[in-house]
Amino acid sequence: MAEALSLEQAVTVALARAPQTQAQAAAIEAAQAESIAAGRLPDPELVMGVDNLPATGADAWSFDRDFMTMRKVGVMQAFPNQRKRAAQRERAAATVAVVRSQARQTRLEVIQGTANAWVASHAAELVLERLRLLQPEVALQAQAARTALASGRGSTLEALTAQSEISELDDRMLEAQRAIQVARAELQRWIGEDAQRTLAAAPIFLELPRARETLLASLHRHASLLAFDAQRALVQSEIELARAEKRPDWSAELAYAKRGAVFSDMVSLEFRVGLPLFGEYRQDPLISARRANLVQLEAEREAQLRMHEAEVISALAEWDAASRRIHLYEAERLPLARQRSQAALTSFQAGRTDLAALLASHVAEIEVQRSYAELLRELGEAWVFLRYLDAGQESP
Repeated sequence: MAEALSLEQAVTVALARAPQTQAQAAAIEAAQAESIAAGRLPDPELVMGVDNLPATGADAWSFDRDFMTMRKVGVMQAFPNQRKRAAQRERAAATVAVVRSQARQTRLEVIQGTANAWVASHAAELVLERLRLLQPEVALQAQAARTALASGRGSTLEALTAQSEISELDDRMLEAQRAIQVARAELQRWIGEDAQRTLAAAPIFLELPRARETLLASLHRHASLLAFDAQRALVQSEIELARAEKRPDWSAELAYAKRGAVFSDMVSLEFRVGLPLFGEYRQDPLISARRANLVQLEAEREAQLRMHEAEVISALAEWDAASRRIHLYEAERLPLARQRSQAALTSFQAGRTDLAALLASHVAEIEVQRSYAELLRELGEAWVFLRYLDAGQESP
């Protein structure tokens, strides 16, 4: 028999198998490979040609009669300015960081999706388990109602009501089974066939995964905000690259020129220097555009920070409320509902109460059990959200 599947095991399996994480790993590999070429000198160029070939006269199209005609072969090498090459390297490194931050976000999405599916499966199975515990008592009530009707002590209405309660319970159980199938299907999306394994006990959702102060103080380390930091570094590198375009590049060409047999051969060395004289219309607009992009990114990061802070505070509030309600259910509502049902059953068997009161007590207990399981799901989802926030813990 396969080992029961815990929440942490499901997360581990998902990270190993999810195609999203494999795709991001390939993206990181591609970005790292591209960064190797960043800031390198361009490839040298082979120069071949003919200079000063006569086109008219007695020496037309002759390669060796005119003393000025030269068949030339050489090599040319461009040398971008150092600042541009450094900026290209910085941009490549920033691009790798952006891809890594995207991979980190994808990783956390896989983790949270898997964990939420596990929690939903666990909660749905708990609902079904608790409904099954009530099944024998409801069936006993229906039998008692039919017996009372047959003996003349009960009414047809009571017998029909008892039978309808069985149908209602069966319907609730079918709904719980549907919820289990849906949750298991979502879990299978992340971990494959392991989704069919029996689930282990849930973590202690009634304890925060980290201290409340730590959760609020580490917002800047959350994956979505680290992505903005990486993008900001990329935009800053593009600003530096745009500034570097205002500095001249240069190139050198060395060539050997062969003339006719009666003439001497030639060697030439040539330098070319770019003249970025029109920066007002070429480089400066690009610099301004990149600076505007940086301002935009800073504003978006601030908006994301505020939204994320609100989400964490809301998740803490949801966890607090669910925790207090679960304590209330476990300390009072669940025991009281059980005691009420048992007392109603005892009174009915002793003939001190009617079947309607007995049925009402069990309907109330069913609703309390369903509400309790729903609370556990809400608590688990809030716990999962708070558990998997810090990208430092879940970085690729």
